[in-house]
Parts: sequence; structure tokens; C-alpha cells
Amino acid sequence: MHIVVDTNILISGIFFGGKPRVLLQKCFSDEIQMVCTEDIFIEYMETIDKLIEKTGKSIKSEIEPILIGNLEFIENVYFDSYSRDPDDDKFINCARSGEIEYIVSGDKDLLILEEIGNIKIMSVSQFLNSFGGYEEG
Repeated sequence: MHIVVDTNILISGIFFGGKPRVLLQKCFSDEIQMVCTEDIFIEYMETIDKLIEKTGKSIKSEIEPILIGNLEFIENVYFDSYSRDPDDDKFINCARSGEIEYIVSGDKDLLILEEIGNIKIMSVSQFLNSFGGYEEG
């Protein structure tokens, strides 16, 4: 299964744990393949840099190769507008470009859309409960 992961889920998984970390573990163990475009990867790294500055953790040299090794990079071929926050359109356009069926996000501007064509936009909880074998305990 291939998915697009919004930056907030990736960052939460790396820095804070919880369900986003469970999702990342599944992605990094080849159960699920994360797909991104160059502009999404740039946003990931810029956000990681900001959090490293705030937290003082010097983990970029560990994170970047792990991400590069576990992400499937695709070329964006769509540049359409969908979200009330234009910054979120890159995730939808990535999913469209790669014919990916799921975007996992914590962003209300994306989640409110629920579905664009055959792309379902889900919270990490919805995704894990539906596909990840994750049970609350």
C-alpha cells in the first residue's frame, strides 16, 4: 500500500511518538510505502530543521538518510487547487500524480475535504484503525 503523509504526521511521529510513530514504523518496515514529491520532502526537512532548533536535538544527520531511504519519490504532474490552504495542495497533487489512494494528515484544511476523486484523506487514527492493525489499548 502506498500513502502520502502530511508533514504534521511525519513530524509528530519523529519528535513526539504516539499513533504517528506507529504509522512511521509501519512505513519504515516496508508494510506501507510513503510517497512524496521534491516539494513535500523540502517541507519535511525545513520543518525538521525548525524543530531541531527549538528542541536542541541534533538528529538531522540521522533522520535525513532514513527518510531518503524509506520514501518513494515521484514527479508531480498536477498543480491544481483544492484546499482552503494552498500550501496543502501539494499533498493532493502528489497523491493524484502517483495514483495514491490515501493521504494521512492531521491538518483540518485537508481532513475537511475527506475525499478528492478516489483519494481518501484520513487522520492517522482512521488510517491505522482501518488498515494498520492498530487497536487502542
